[in-house]
Amino acid sequence: MLVFGDWGSGSADQTAVASAMARYAAENRLAAVLTTGDNFYSDDAESLLEPLAWVFDRDIPFWITWGNHDVESSSRVEAVEEAFESPPRWTVHEWGEVDVVILDSNQVGSTEQLEFLTGMLEGSENPAVVVFHHPPLSCSSHGDTGTVLDNWVPVFDEDVVMVLSGHDHNYQRFEKSGVSYVVSGGGGNRLYELRACTAGHPERIAGEAVHHFLVLTQSLHEINVDVVDVNGEVIDSFAVGLP
Repeated sequence: MLVFGDWGSGSADQTAVASAMARYAAENRLAAVLTTGDNFYSDDAESLLEPLAWVFDRDIPFWITWGNHDVESSSRVEAVEEAFESPPRWTVHEWGEVDVVILDSNQVGSTEQLEFLTGMLEGSENPAVVVFHHPPLSCSSHGDTGTVLDNWVPVFDEDVVMVLSGHDHNYQRFEKSGVSYVVSGGGGNRLYELRACTAGHPERIAGEAVHHFLVLTQSLHEINVDVVDVNGEVIDSFAVGLP
């Protein structure tokens, strides 16, 4: 599975990331292409999707996370819905033995969404990767998302092994209470610099202001994650154990 976010800007960097992903996909089978939100920064879906034509040509599923720029106007919402066949705001996808739980962090206060999240975690014994746009932990322009930390993180149970987000346009990795928190927002828009984390903040284990995507592969006991730049170089690599 490939993961990227904050991508649909129409920039040369978007094309470079999409091309690097295509080179990986040409030699490897993909279960899906998963986004961490901010799929479109304009309403010109046809142009923004052109570098990713290979995904549609190969019938690889798009698993879409909604970002703040995806909902900034009714026309933007319509563009995303038409391009990706009305992706749900929150849902779950089965990836082997792992549940990929997608949430809409534009609506953190939604009681319905919280009930979905808690019901999903309570009703499944599978390991879970939770995906939403606004990062719980980030030492960059946007920083931590307090509403996510207050409303969602406390209900994560022992099955949640990794959280994927975007919003800050770079790569960062943290660990807290046995969960890997990853910011992957380097899909094509302008990059944001990394900042020093404040005292008492969870340590940033790895980070780089670089355009990139993630490669997630699954084995019996772990999820392996490679962070790959536009030149195909792995800039970080780690494994997440599965309970």
